[in-house]
Amino acid sequence: MHGLILGLILALGSPAALAEEPVLHLAYTDQESPFFVMGNGRDIPAMPGIAVEIAKSAAKTCGVALRPERFPGGRLLALLESNAVDSVLMLSFAPERQRIAVYPMAGDAADPALQLATLSYAFYVRKGSAVSWDGSALNGALRPVGANLGWSIVNDLRNAGIAVETAQDTRNNFNKLLGARIDAFAIQSSIGDPYLERNGIDDRIARLEPPISSKPYFQVFSHAWHQAHPDAAACLWREAAALRERDMPALLSRYHDSM
Repeated sequence: MHGLILGLILALGSPAALAEEPVLHLAYTDQESPFFVMGNGRDIPAMPGIAVEIAKSAAKTCGVALRPERFPGGRLLALLESNAVDSVLMLSFAPERQRIAVYPMAGDAADPALQLATLSYAFYVRKGSAVSWDGSALNGALRPVGANLGWSIVNDLRNAGIAVETAQDTRNNFNKLLGARIDAFAIQSSIGDPYLERNGIDDRIARLEPPISSKPYFQVFSHAWHQAHPDAAACLWREAAALRERDMPALLSRYHDSM
């Protein structure tokens, strides 16, 4: 009898009997978006960005083993759809994306209370260009507007009747703008402004005001991972929102001071 009881105790205490932490393969862009995603390329720097830090802290609180990896932005949705990754960081809401991604919903739209950040898109043009933007109409553009392949702004502009030509990344689009192959480039200002300064071309390219749009960005999950771990997903959304509310000022200050 004593042997049976001891065997049960050992079995219940074994790793196989204990609930293991769910593993979350988290994908995010390989392009810098200060201060939310830092660094370019596949490497993850010591200061990875505010959104990445929040995701890591939320995962630790929720008992989720996080496996972050960076990919070109244009591949993220395809990777999520094929279940090659479990989650994507910093994705804006579009109704058609719900076929691929699970958002924290409130009615018919993603819940802004559970966002990671709000980012703004803007038009960039060559200085001295006749192109202007009044917040509703883009005037003076004789060539298409450039945009990064797979980004939500592509459909937004096309739905507004603006001709769009996509390129693989930010560098290619700014090079096309400088070479007069496009007349404007639509990109998040948190990416565009640092790129101009870092590459010494802020004397040749200007950002137009007002912004094209401002959107909340979310962490989303594949349907398969969310179905397998609904409580963990809810915890990650809830904890990330709490961390954003509590820690954002300190995080912004720390990243600003590091530049």
